[in-house]
Amino acid sequence: MTAKNDREYSPATAEAMRSENEPDAGSMPATSTSMPEMSKSQSDVLDADPSLPRPEGPAQAPMLHKVPKRSPFGALLSRTLPAYQGPYNVGVCDVEFAVDEPRTFGTFKHKTLPIEGEAGLLLKTVMFSLFYPAEITGKPQPVVWFPNLRQTIDGFLKMANRTPNVWYRAVAYPCAAAAIWGTTFPATKDAPLLPPPADGPFKKWPLVIFSHGVGCSRLMYSAFCGELASRGYIVAALEHRDGTSPSSLITGADGTVKRIDWLQWSDLEWPELPKDAQPKDDTMLRHEQIKMRCAEVFEVIHALNKLSTTGVAPTPKLDDERWKHLDASKPIMTGHSLGGACALAAAAVNAPVPDPKRVPFQSVVAFDPAVQRLVPWQKELPNPLLIVNSEEFAVGDEWMLFAEQVAGTVMESRPEVFTISGATHPSFSDVFLIIPASITRMTGMHAPADVVVETAVDATLDFLKDGNAARVRARARKYDKDAVPTVEVKGPAVDEDDKRRDEVEKPVRKVGKGKKAELIWHEF
Repeated sequence: MTAKNDREYSPATAEAMRSENEPDAGSMPATSTSMPEMSKSQSDVLDADPSLPRPEGPAQAPMLHKVPKRSPFGALLSRTLPAYQGPYNVGVCDVEFAVDEPRTFGTFKHKTLPIEGEAGLLLKTVMFSLFYPAEITGKPQPVVWFPNLRQTIDGFLKMANRTPNVWYRAVAYPCAAAAIWGTTFPATKDAPLLPPPADGPFKKWPLVIFSHGVGCSRLMYSAFCGELASRGYIVAALEHRDGTSPSSLITGADGTVKRIDWLQWSDLEWPELPKDAQPKDDTMLRHEQIKMRCAEVFEVIHALNKLSTTGVAPTPKLDDERWKHLDASKPIMTGHSLGGACALAAAAVNAPVPDPKRVPFQSVVAFDPAVQRLVPWQKELPNPLLIVNSEEFAVGDEWMLFAEQVAGTVMESRPEVFTISGATHPSFSDVFLIIPASITRMTGMHAPADVVVETAVDATLDFLKDGNAARVRARARKYDKDAVPTVEVKGPAVDEDDKRRDEVEKPVRKVGKGKKAELIWHEF
C-alpha cells in the first residue's frame, strides 16, 4: 500500500479526490469561505504568478477526503483524535540516543534534576518521536496519546506548585483518567517508512523539527505533526530534557531509567551570584533552557543526516535502509511558544557560541513564539520566516517585542506574520481537540479547535511549497485596525494609549464581532 484508501497518489488523483468530496459551502471552515476584495499587495503577488490560487468566490481548502465533523464532546467519548487528511498513512516511533559529548547548561544548583554534576542542565541523551509516511498493509493501529499518565500528572501538579501528595493525587488521577485515559491518535507505532512514490511531490521526504512549548511533551502536538507526515514530511518532535516538560524519562547506557520533572525557577540557586542578586523570575533559567534546546535540535539533525547519508543509525530501531529516503540536509525548523523561541534561536546566525553541529535551515515556522525569552535579541535570521499567532498572543506584549527587536533582523525577506482570530495560546496543541468544546470556550477559546489546527497546517504547507507566503496571504484578510473586527479572548484588554503604538501598530481587539478562526495577515 502506497497511500491511504489503496489509491495510488498523484497530483491528478488528489485533485479528483478533492472534487469527489467537495463540501457544501455552508459547511466549510471559516478559513475557506468567500474572501474579501484583494488588497493591492495581494493582487501584485498573484499577478506575478498566475499559478497561485485566487481568492475569488467560495475558496476551497485543500482536502483529500471527507473528515467527520468534530464531536462537541471532543475525544471524551471516541477516545481518539481526528483522522489525518493527507494521502499517506502515518507511522510513529520513539527514538532516544546518547550524544557524543555530554555537556551542561547553566550553573544553578537544584534538588530535582537527576544529573551527574553539581549544577545545571545535563545534555546526555536526546529523545524525540518521528512522525512519517508509513507503509501499512493491515489496519492502522492507533497509538496511545499519554503513555505515562501517572508521572505526567505528578509533573503537572508540580507545575501548579502543588506537591503530588496522596490528597492531590486522589483528585487528579481520577479526573485525568476520565478525561484522557486510553485516548489515541491515528498513527501506527514502529510501522516501516514508505518510500516516496515515483509520481509524488518529493524524491526524498523533507525533515521538519518541532520544539514543544512549556508544560508540553513530544506527543502533545500529534495533530500538527501527524498532519504534516500525512502530506509527505518526516517530523522529529523533540521532548526537551530541560525541565519544561511535566515529566520525562532518561534511559542511560546501562539501562537505568531516571525521571526528570518540571523545574521550578524559585527552587534554584545560582552559586556565582550573591544572595541579593539571585534571579527574581525565570528569565535566566529560560535562557539556559533555550541554549540546551538548540543543542538538542542540532544533535537530532546531525544524527538523522548521518542516518540518511551513510546508513549509520543512532539506535537499532532506525537501522533500516529505507531511512535513506529522508532528506535531512536542510531541515525546516518549527515550534510553539518557548519552542517557537527555540526555532528562532536555532536558526539565527552570529550566535555568541556557535554549535559545531549547526546546519542551515530551509525555513522557520513559529507559533506564538515566546520572544520575551530571547530579549535582548542581537542575532540575524537568514531564513524565510512564517509566524502564526493566536489572537490571545497577538494582542499581548510579545507582539510588540517581536516587532521592535526581531522583525527587522530577517535578512533575505520580510517576516510573514498571521493571526488566527478567536484562537488562544494552547490551541496549537492537541489539548483542545480532546476536551469538549464547551470547556474550551470557558478558557476564552472562541474558534473551533480542529479548525485552528487545520489553519496552522494549511498555512505551514502553503509556506513550504514556495518558500514564501504568497499562497498564505491569498487566503488571508489583511489586518486593518478599523475594518477587521476580531473576537473576544481571555486576558487583559489592549491599552489604546500605549505610547509605543506610534512606532509599531499593535492589533486591536474588538469584542464579539469577528469571524472565528479567520486568518489575518499583518504586513511588515
